[in-house]
Amino acid sequence: MSNPESLAERYISAADAFIECVRDVRNGQMDFREGPDAWSPRDIAFHVADVDSMLGLRLRRILGEDYPQLSGLDTQASVRLYRRGRLHVELALDALSASCALNTALIEKLTPEDLTRKGRHAGGHDVTAADLAAFMGMHIEAHIKQLKRVLKAAAR
Repeated sequence: MSNPESLAERYISAADAFIECVRDVRNGQMDFREGPDAWSPRDIAFHVADVDSMLGLRLRRILGEDYPQLSGLDTQASVRLYRRGRLHVELALDALSASCALNTALIEKLTPEDLTRKGRHAGGHDVTAADLAAFMGMHIEAHIKQLKRVLKAAAR
């Protein structure tokens, strides 16, 4: 099991890299999609901000409640919502920065007992605080790769 400091470092490094990557997107590329069902850089930014907030809420529930039931998130519905609004991408980055700051502070303070606390995911499996803290960084890292693939396609 990873220690809280390394979990927090991986997570905050991923969030910082993601924010930098999104800020490097040229305006003409922000809404580029490879196809009708594909996500644009703006879509990815709002998705990451939404999921990060939701994961932070899950972590707080696992730490504060006894074996909570953790609801899922319809990611396609939230992407459609934000796409309709064509909100400025800085809103997503500000939201991600804020949730990351709070989540990082919590992760850094996890005790060995906290790391093993569990909740029940809507998908039918148990999730520990350690699992969730590790996933938070991995989720953002995966979307950095996705964003880079989209931008490579946009440059063609």
